[in-house]
Amino acid sequence: MKIRELSAQIEAGNLSCVQLAQVCLKRIEENDRAGRKLNSVALIDPDVLKEAEKIDEEIRRNGRRSPLHGVPVLLKDNIDIKGMPTTAGSLALQDLIAEKDAFITEKLRKAGALILGKTNLSEFAYFMSRNEMPSGYSSLGGQVVHAYVPGRDPSGSSSGSAVAVAARFVPYTIGTETDGSLMSPSIANAIVSLKPTVGLVSRSGILPLSCFQDTAGPMGTSVEDIAEVLQVIAGKDEDDPASATCRIDDYTKALKTDGTGLKVGIYRCKTREEDDVALQKAKEILQAAGAEVKEVGIEKVMLDETECLKNEFRYSLNRYLDEHGSACRSLSDIIAYNRAHPEKCLVHGQDLLEASDACSGDLTEPGYVSARNGLTEEAHRLLDGTLEKYGVHCLLSAGARPQSNLAPVSQNPCMTIPAVSQNGENFEPVSYYLMAGAFQESVLIHTAYILEDALQVHCRPSWVDDDFSMTF
Repeated sequence: MKIRELSAQIEAGNLSCVQLAQVCLKRIEENDRAGRKLNSVALIDPDVLKEAEKIDEEIRRNGRRSPLHGVPVLLKDNIDIKGMPTTAGSLALQDLIAEKDAFITEKLRKAGALILGKTNLSEFAYFMSRNEMPSGYSSLGGQVVHAYVPGRDPSGSSSGSAVAVAARFVPYTIGTETDGSLMSPSIANAIVSLKPTVGLVSRSGILPLSCFQDTAGPMGTSVEDIAEVLQVIAGKDEDDPASATCRIDDYTKALKTDGTGLKVGIYRCKTREEDDVALQKAKEILQAAGAEVKEVGIEKVMLDETECLKNEFRYSLNRYLDEHGSACRSLSDIIAYNRAHPEKCLVHGQDLLEASDACSGDLTEPGYVSARNGLTEEAHRLLDGTLEKYGVHCLLSAGARPQSNLAPVSQNPCMTIPAVSQNGENFEPVSYYLMAGAFQESVLIHTAYILEDALQVHCRPSWVDDDFSMTF
């Protein structure tokens, strides 16, 4: 069931927030802790059922605040929830207890969402080690398991958030992305996600990787749910300077199947046959909806921002730690803690942490400024330049992984939706990957909704119970 349907059931009195929370907790107990042992959930709020009772009482008295009112959500464990640890999967930060909610957590609470707890992730958003460290692994949380095929790569740093949605533990989650950490696990686990323009969703209260590229974003099972969640979490925050120029739209108005006036550019990378089939299908669907579709070419689709990220990571993490209570007050402290506990903390090394700590962390350093400006200019030239050159509103590709990183490097939005149905038998993900200009999330949602409505793709692991009361 979609978020709006669940919320309507709650408002009608056919389903309570407590009952829905109990369903979520039962599913987590049966197949995250036991059963398939997906290990996608890091922490559950011990008072969550008491909070659910309060929400039920409020809805009885005053009705719903929003479509999210009473609907459970899990947040990635780099997002502050007051009274809970924010660890980024690191044993070194297990004592870091958030004294207040992150801005995005506050936004969800104000909308009436039930914060169920936190999801596991790749340690430090997959920026700890290059020594064959698997996606979804952390020293504190262990290994996240793929929702469909045990042993398959769950992908990206928001792996726990993606698996929790695919397994129907909750209707939606919040993950984060610096480069691919929303898109990649969503494609790998056949769900829907949108990476917003940097600044549309506040980053304050989120343990960072890059002050330039980081953003939080929604992960769910439908384009409609993504639009509903984005509507709630978008907004200006005086503590996040990047949000000062954000432009918020009514994203639910983009949920329409008439493509008249929409112009989409299709670009092809080194694709498989099934990717080309999916793109041809998308072209036919969009044209039938009234959209104009063009084949476009992009000179380069991937850029390497690693050197810039190292400097930004040291700067951003040290600032975050300075504002939070932990025995580790800096990146250097974390590295030292890991060295003191190698059997638990250094299973895959920490070369990226050490390389970052060797940087100055000075974002005014001429070499860094030149490198970051050069990357940004090239990303905009390649992405925005292609949009302008061909006169299209967004770019579309298909594959088993993100087909570009121009959107995260340029701070522009991107989105992914499954292109074929999946149930775990002969699982092979194919998803559409879309990119657009800054604050053009509505264009992405519109395009994705046309495709989703026409394709009627159904993705759910075959082991997930299809009972009405148990399916989101």
